This record gives sequence, structure tokens and C-alpha cells, in this order.
Amino acid sequence: MTDAKGLPEQPPGDPDAWIRTHRATYERMAVDYARRIDDYAAADEAERFTRLAAPSPHVGPRILDAGCGPGRDAALLRLAGAEVVGLDLARAMLRQARQLDDAGHLSQGDLRRLPFATASFDAVWCFAALGHLPPKAIPHTLAEFRRVLHSGWLYIVVRQGAGVRTASWQGALPRYFTDLTAQTLTAALQAANFTIHHQTTWPAPNQTPWLHTIAQARQVP
Repeated sequence: MTDAKGLPEQPPGDPDAWIRTHRATYERMAVDYARRIDDYAAADEAERFTRLAAPSPHVGPRILDAGCGPGRDAALLRLAGAEVVGLDLARAMLRQARQLDDAGHLSQGDLRRLPFATASFDAVWCFAALGHLPPKAIPHTLAEFRRVLHSGWLYIVVRQGAGVRTASWQGALPRYFTDLTAQTLTAALQAANFTIHHQTTWPAPNQTPWLHTIAQARQVP
């Protein structure tokens, strides 16, 4: 089924089809998205998280920005002293990130299958990207985050809610989102061998609140 503008009313039932549609959308909207993105800056959070994730007071952490988009947060993390690798599904988003910070490390890939070695990061930063995945993909993605961490930290932001919703970019390109309750996210993180360190809800003007969570990877026997 489609709406009056020809956009799908419901996301595809097949997770791979969901991801292919999203990739096509973000490839086309990257330039406009980078220009229109709101002016919310995560600089304070980036600095605090970088300090938390540092393996020692004199060594900056290696952080994966999972779903980095046009690279705003990756640049902030690097300015805070981290070595950052930005990962995004859409190459057009990575081109925008390269224009913002040409010194950053960038990689194209799927959050469900991270193209990195086990225990290769001190931390994972995932700001508003997990909710772009279909519900069935979230547990495996969190397990992938745990895999690439040694005993490090995860910073994750999702829209608070329950279930799947559809949206569009400027009324023309389909987008799908999975919103999560605090209880659902906590249970999924615990199942993926994370321990919740801090969790809070942030209000957003004229929008559903955002759930901010910091978790630490548990040692797996």
C-alpha cells in the first residue's frame, strides 16, 4: 500500500528490503540532510563520553561512530581527543562527512554486520542510528557492538516509544523507524552482555522524547 504521494504506508517486512530502501533514501538526501540538520550540538556529551571511554588518562579512546551520517558527531569526538572511525550505510553521507572533517577515518558498512575485528574499539557511539533498523535486527546489532568492544562503553540514543513508524524526507523519500521504550532497550542491552551505567530521557521541542543510554560491556566467560 502507498499513500497519496506514492510512498509506502508500511515498511517492508523483509529486513534486507527495509535496509535497501533506507540506503537508497539516504544516498539521495545526504546533501540536503547535511544542510538542514538541526543545530543541536553533542559537544558536551562527546567530551564526557570520550573521558569515560579513555583507556588511561593519557591515551584517547578508539571510538566507532556507528551510523555517523554527515560526520558531525565524529568530528566532535575527535576534537575531544578520541581516535574515531565513522561508519555509515550510505556513501553519500560519508562524502558529506569527509567534507566536514577530512582527517577522520570513514568506512561504509551495515550496522548489522560491522566490518571490524573483534575487540577493536574502546567505545561505540550510536546517536539516533539504531532506530533506523527493523526491530528484528536490533538484538543482533547490539551483539555486534558488543563484539567489537573489549570491555568498553556504548553511548546510544533512540527515539522513545513502542513499535515501528514511517516518515518521509521532505515528503518525497521514505524512511522507517523503530522506537524503543526504556524497558525494551534495557532488556536488549542486557541480553547483549551490557550493563546499564546511566539512562535518561531528553525532551525534544514538538517531538517525542529521546532516550539516552550509556552502557558498559560485560566480560563474557
